[in-house]
Amino acid sequence: MVRTLSKLRVVIFQEGKWLCAHCLEYGFATQAKTLDGLRYDIERMIVDHIAISLANGLRPFKNEHRAPKKYWTLFERSKIVLPPQSFGLKFRRRGVKIPTPEIRVATLTL
Repeated sequence: MVRTLSKLRVVIFQEGKWLCAHCLEYGFATQAKTLDGLRYDIERMIVDHIAISLANGLRPFKNEHRAPKKYWTLFERSKIVLPPQSFGLKFRRRGVKIPTPEIRVATLTL
């Protein structure tokens, strides 16, 4: 069975000296000091989640919760869209397809 995620939206914002990323549909979050580090961490978290789920006979993302409303609001208010090539998620093994993410940069004011 092929499991295709319908959407993958990520909001990026700065908190002090850290860049933070929050995946909206699945509640993954991470932080790093550089955009490359942030990209690497969010990709690793998603790929690791898929690998661990499959290794344990579970369907990836089935029990993941959406991000809290404040991150959705940050995403919706943001006008800065990063090109999809910024995040190169490629995990097509074992029937899981990850869509091209929609990435927006936001300011941390609500």
